Amino acid sequence: MSAPTELSCAVSGILSVVVFAAMQVLQDMFKSSELGTIGGGLVGSILFLFILTFINNLENILLDKGFASSLFEVAVAVGLAVFSCSLIHRVCATTCMIFSMIVLFYLNKLSHGKYGASQAQAYIASQTRANKKKN
Repeated sequence: MSAPTELSCAVSGILSVVVFAAMQVLQDMFKSSELGTIGGGLVGSILFLFILTFINNLENILLDKGFASSLFEVAVAVGLAVFSCSLIHRVCATTCMIFSMIVLFYLNKLSHGKYGASQAQAYIASQTRANKKKN
């Protein structure tokens, strides 16, 4: 069972702030070793997930129910997560970008499994049906 959009928006916003604050408090640990910098990127990808959830839920509340994330929202979320990781170490920023793309891939896969075909596939299917009717 999923949480209501308003609650999910509030929780993801609060968790975004908490993860960002934890990254800043623990930045010496992330800087101390190679494994720490990779771990910082992993934590940054979790921050990306929370930021993307917050942005999408906020748009659903303010604009319209059923509003889906587009490339702009993903770019903003990745930009904020990578910027926060770059405050720690430049390798953290790079690994954050890589881990965020992996998270985005699996999030997209999960979304397709739950909600079915994408809008682009539905548009292509409607155009194919329209072309068959013309012929």
